[in-house]
Amino acid sequence: MSRPAGWQFSAPACTAREVTARLVGPVLSIFLRGPAVHGAEHLDELTGPALICPTHASHFDFSALRLALGPKHRRRIAVTAAADYFTVSRVRWFFAAWLGAFPFDRGGRRTKRSLEAAESFLSEGWHVLVFPEGTRSMSGEIGPFRPGIGLLAVQTGCQVLPVRIIGISKVLPKGSRRPHRAPVEVRFGAPVRAQSGESPRDFTERLESVIRAL
Repeated sequence: MSRPAGWQFSAPACTAREVTARLVGPVLSIFLRGPAVHGAEHLDELTGPALICPTHASHFDFSALRLALGPKHRRRIAVTAAADYFTVSRVRWFFAAWLGAFPFDRGGRRTKRSLEAAESFLSEGWHVLVFPEGTRSMSGEIGPFRPGIGLLAVQTGCQVLPVRIIGISKVLPKGSRRPHRAPVEVRFGAPVRAQSGESPRDFTERLESVIRAL
């Protein structure tokens, strides 16, 4: 089982992303008015590669999360992105790859291959970011979680970091091309794991309850 190959996962690409984060981060912070970070102490509870699970209401979600994670945890993150996102245009393909994303099929025959790719990143010491809602929220409210995160949590036994991002939909809502200044909060919860005998569905429901409560 091998992870997807690509320039975005090379050491030079990781370094370039970190340099960009340090240069662009202060500008981005103006739009996010921070972001304000709550529960940062839970990052110290991560004992290895983890599944990072934030809410999803804007293309700025990942940028806000990277700022909140800091250099220690953001350097090696593989981001799951809808497979069709890579085929819409070359521009979208480039930006998805630049962020360290890899195609993730949410249904059909290739789902198993996508899950295996995520597992391989974890086995190589990468954090894997999964948006448990599967798509951006149109309203800014948390949408229902999809079962993929439960499958990964049960199969890998890895820690899962719950994250709720608040206010990000006002910065760049779905369908908007121009960002606006708005206060954003990134709230981290204590890492959780799938319990012995817990089904993927039950874990997904439990994780959703944890994140909604943040």
